[in-house]
Amino acid sequence: MSNHFDVAVIGGGPGGTTVASMLRTHAPNLSVVLLEREKFPREHIGESLLPTIGRILDEINAWDKVEAGGFPIKIGATYKWGCSDELWDFNLLETAEVIEDEPRPGKYGTWRGRAAWQVDRAKFDKILLDHAESLGCQVREATGVTKVETEGDKVTGLVTSSGDLVTADYYVDASGSAAIIRKAMNVEVEEPPQLRNIAIWDHWDDAEWAVSIGKGGTRVQVMSLGYGWIWFIPISPTRTSIGLICPADYYKETGLRPADLYIKSVMSEPRISSLVANAKQLGEVKATKDWSFAAKRTVGENWFLVGESAGFADPILAAGITMTMVGAKECAYTIAELARGELDAAWMKTTYHDRQAQRVLQHIRFANFWYTGNGHFSDLVDYTGEIAKEAGMNMDAKSAWQWLGTGGFVSLETAGAGLAGHSIEQIKNIQSMFFQEESEWLITKVNVFDLNMDDVVADKSPQYENGRIKVGRVLCKGETKLPLTGGFRVIFEILQRETTLGGIIKMLRQYSAQYGPVAALSGLESLEVLLKEGWVTGSVDKSAPLLKPEDIPRTPNIDWNKDFIDPKVQIASVIEG
Repeated sequence: MSNHFDVAVIGGGPGGTTVASMLRTHAPNLSVVLLEREKFPREHIGESLLPTIGRILDEINAWDKVEAGGFPIKIGATYKWGCSDELWDFNLLETAEVIEDEPRPGKYGTWRGRAAWQVDRAKFDKILLDHAESLGCQVREATGVTKVETEGDKVTGLVTSSGDLVTADYYVDASGSAAIIRKAMNVEVEEPPQLRNIAIWDHWDDAEWAVSIGKGGTRVQVMSLGYGWIWFIPISPTRTSIGLICPADYYKETGLRPADLYIKSVMSEPRISSLVANAKQLGEVKATKDWSFAAKRTVGENWFLVGESAGFADPILAAGITMTMVGAKECAYTIAELARGELDAAWMKTTYHDRQAQRVLQHIRFANFWYTGNGHFSDLVDYTGEIAKEAGMNMDAKSAWQWLGTGGFVSLETAGAGLAGHSIEQIKNIQSMFFQEESEWLITKVNVFDLNMDDVVADKSPQYENGRIKVGRVLCKGETKLPLTGGFRVIFEILQRETTLGGIIKMLRQYSAQYGPVAALSGLESLEVLLKEGWVTGSVDKSAPLLKPEDIPRTPNIDWNKDFIDPKVQIASVIEG
């Protein structure tokens, strides 16, 4: 059996299998070996997915296999979080639909493309591993990597637990927290000290679902405690994952064993305790540290970091597997293009790292916002105010968040303005839920908008489409980059022809007529970001009206929870305007 391959992947989780499947899908001429330390199936946490994963699974033709697994459909999440103890919902669907009793397995598309799953990772990961093997990847389970052989910044081989030496042209570290190549290359990590939490979890049989919608649809439950929060994630028709996140310092102060603190927390939360009243705990409590970090390098001469080996953000956003699989797709595209030799290798590696770093750091920053927006985490709120004071800004903690936390909305990976996968409007709605007051839109304060192109230079931007990296355009102003895609492209084109509010709104209506009502909202969100981050200057023409907050199109996917009032409620998310 040959031990030299074009690509060697360490780790059989979603990151490793996505890299392997993407390569075998789009570059089937490349040989791929995947080395997995354990024998699947095996337990793992990180069970709540986001809709982006559906597109990736569809691209590698794995959607039908995952859907056949019968996992609960994630319609959204219910939260007890913020300044109020009232429950509120974050619904994933953004179009006018009611979820009905559609037969399963369902097909990708329609509303299913905008929902997600809650998965039993033992089963989900096994499906993806078997799928990679079916595409021609050589999978070696129960085969750990015991040594990484290197020369300078180059990996020259992997010594396995079976005594083999595996060599490849390219190596991918998707080994999770083991970070085998990252540690072998002595790559440093950045660890923000504010969120040093631990996770304690177990699984339960026959817990009651908080809400059942159609054929297997439900919402994750996230309930804040005075010292942490609890997740409640149905992962099969009969099994539920329940976990506690709390500060490491708090855990030490209690003096309790993890299992004792866990059960005390579960039983102290009224909503969660009622759902497990007739359930059976499996009694396999596990615990791990839950510290956010980002690797300072994610690519080397012939190696790449993917998933948790490259960085980790607090699980409050349920984005772990999504970030992993998006990064894995970009890794596979990059390796395939490097093998073709048609594009600039240095540019592709640099952009790969930039995107991974921004993705993780934005999620860390947004996780910080979630904690500062919760009245139970006052120490972190105060910390945000201290950052502002160090920068010469004398403001209270909440105002400091408005200054600090909502910056950086220009994303290298999305087609419009957003932060950590959330649109500007969603973030402003979340702010309203947290602070019980309407969020401010800067575009309602001025009505004349001029592009500020001082010190702007053009550069290349990667677009990952249909197995190839296409070269798009990005504008650079200092260290800030603006990709000319999606809403940014639309509003940039409009501002070159029209600067008045009335003229901009008229042109956005034309885009809306062609592309749908979301186009207008995306354009206004992009204008808000361009104004906030200095790409556009604003002024007031007193003879013309200003934009009213109520005139901004809304996607009501965030609202107060009504399940407690009517347990048979179904979700209908409607786009208006």
